[in-house]
Amino acid sequence: MEQEFASPVADSDDSRGRRTIFAVVGDVHGRWEELAGELDRVREFLPAGQRIEAILQVGDAEPTRDAVELEEVFAKPERHRLSDFRLVVDRDIKFGAPLYFIGGNHEPWATLDRNGGVGSGGEPIAPGVYFLGRAGSITIAGIHIAFLSGIARADGMLGNAAERRELNSIKENNYYCADELRAVRALESVDILLTHEWPTGSGFVHKTSLVGDERVRELLTLLKPCASFHGHYHRADQFCIDGVPVYARGRYGQGVPEWVALFEFDHQTRTITQLQHLDPVSPSSRARDARGTESACRSSA
Repeated sequence: MEQEFASPVADSDDSRGRRTIFAVVGDVHGRWEELAGELDRVREFLPAGQRIEAILQVGDAEPTRDAVELEEVFAKPERHRLSDFRLVVDRDIKFGAPLYFIGGNHEPWATLDRNGGVGSGGEPIAPGVYFLGRAGSITIAGIHIAFLSGIARADGMLGNAAERRELNSIKENNYYCADELRAVRALESVDILLTHEWPTGSGFVHKTSLVGDERVRELLTLLKPCASFHGHYHRADQFCIDGVPVYARGRYGQGVPEWVALFEFDHQTRTITQLQHLDPVSPSSRARDARGTESACRSSA
């Protein structure tokens, strides 16, 4: 069942002239205090009188509060670290807007699955912080968002969540199943698609292989969102798939706009534009960040 979350600005049936600014965040990997600092930084680029109405995060959030939840996270030993999310729970870290996240392949999945996500009636996991769920859709600030948590299973997709639970494996919890994919495929008229995996077609090689999930590309082709957002590869990128602008975000430590970036949704035209993050003393950053969504789609058409 889909839930609608009101924006800080009251929704209206008349969308003419209404625009919503939201932030998109790449892989956090438990660096929540660093994220709060970068959100403060990105607000310096807001148009006068505007504010961020929602923050969308694309997986590998790692909101671990204690050692028990840390043990639920699949990670190499050298990357196993307790996050500072307890400070978010205690309100010592604040983000200035509601934050909504999907799951990646490094999460405390047992805890998140017990919560179920806001689409299934789950409570916020901290003040103003919401897990969206495994798969489905939600309306936030008048923007219809489809989401799919997790990554593809290399040895064949499981049929449903019950099969995944029966395996009783921390690693298996990272993978989406056929029922979850089917739930997203059944949606209509979405504005944004959020997945942890990239779609195929970017041309980016990680290690020795082209990256991307063909099923995510099929979702783009089927749903035709205004834009899609992804994480996973710790790389900021922008390209176009079947006329859909695709934005990948980086990870902690990469700053603005690679990790944290601002976007604007026009409710009348149903278009999404990345706001420019320009340092006036750095011409090179101006040239780098001036690449636009429309030119990216035209060049790959």
